[in-house]
Amino acid sequence: MNNTWHDNEPFYEDSRSLNLSHYVMAERCIQAEYASIQDEMSNGMVSDTLIYILEGGFRGFHNLTPKELVDEYVACEDRWYRLYETNSLPWDVFEDDPIVALEEDENGEVAHA
Repeated sequence: MNNTWHDNEPFYEDSRSLNLSHYVMAERCIQAEYASIQDEMSNGMVSDTLIYILEGGFRGFHNLTPKELVDEYVACEDRWYRLYETNSLPWDVFEDDPIVALEEDENGEVAHA
């Protein structure tokens, strides 16, 4: 599948006015879904997400069209931000995510012009 839109050029503005690239959106979706699976499994529940992936061979967020990815992202955005704000993401935020620069700026770590 030749996806020329798989670069890091922002194409979507999220609910907090951050301009996100396809890659950043996919990474956020992966984190939110992984956290959901992890939560379901640790609580002894059946993970519908994991079953869907294993049954149908989910092709991955990085392989979705821009429209498909936007639809998936909108569905998980609130969860991702809740995980971020409570330091509950399963791994560090992708370094090119604009929230990293925003966080650094709030901490006075970004060089000002």
